[in-house]
Amino acid sequence: MSTKNPTQNPTQNREFVIVGQDTGTAFTLWDVAPLPADPTKRAIVLEEIGIDAYDAFGDVHTEHATSAREAVDQLVAILREQSGLDDFALSADSNMDAYGLTPEPQPAPEPYGRADTLSAAHTTGYHVRASSLPGQPHFNVDGLPGNASVETCDRVRAGVINSGLTWPMANMWVKVSPIGTAKGKRGGTGLDLAIACAALAAAGHLSPHCLAGVALIGELGLDGAIRAPRDVPALVRAIAENGTTTVLVPAESVIDASAPGVRLIGVSSLDEALGLLAGHWHHPKGCTHCAGERGGPHEPCTAAAICPACQDNGPAPF
Repeated sequence: MSTKNPTQNPTQNREFVIVGQDTGTAFTLWDVAPLPADPTKRAIVLEEIGIDAYDAFGDVHTEHATSAREAVDQLVAILREQSGLDDFALSADSNMDAYGLTPEPQPAPEPYGRADTLSAAHTTGYHVRASSLPGQPHFNVDGLPGNASVETCDRVRAGVINSGLTWPMANMWVKVSPIGTAKGKRGGTGLDLAIACAALAAAGHLSPHCLAGVALIGELGLDGAIRAPRDVPALVRAIAENGTTTVLVPAESVIDASAPGVRLIGVSSLDEALGLLAGHWHHPKGCTHCAGERGGPHEPCTAAAICPACQDNGPAPF
């Protein structure tokens, strides 16, 4: 693995990783992408890419440049000088789409983050906060009694994998805590859906913004299906008492769990829940950003409840 780092000038402000194969007379480009700025994340990415490249008899190089194309040109110039061949260049088999990316590609999404949402169990509302941290792959749910943490981890991980998703290769930590000073029995299977979605959002599978303005209630089956925990109507009332007006619940519970002033949305599987959240289908009809004012993931924003982004960036778009 090469980690060449030429002297930088003020415009060379990004490091790119270049993957390919040096044949001795040409360089076959497989891919090029910006590296994370965080040293720990950079090391993890390079290690993973290095293993894949080694298995395919390829090479990994890094170059500092202002664009992916400039980084590749710098590497080819270095390899040309080393080979002593004036006609050393990219081979015809190179991935020219990667080489010719214009405009300059955006940095790759950071693989680690945080996300939080709301849920309910045993007539108590819960905060569910997830973090994806550097380190050995691990999954832990804190705040549940006895063996409930292990059982919950097993259900959630199996439900995610059997939904066709890749389980995050990171140190996943989820904290569940009662809202306020509630006492009594802790935890419950109704937290599964919230734990799964928060963990996936923290790992980058879903934007954390997509979890704003909604609570998630449902047991996650090993096959990824969303099942009804015990007494869903009581769980809906518990989370509604804390001000939540939109709740995702198992599809089979929508009619029985209906409550005044609460919008219930039924989901049958984890895939369906993630698609609904990513598409902002849980947002109120008056959400100005859903109407096209802002692209990409966003929090609900109405005249009655302005989102944090609009509060921070000046007048709301109404």
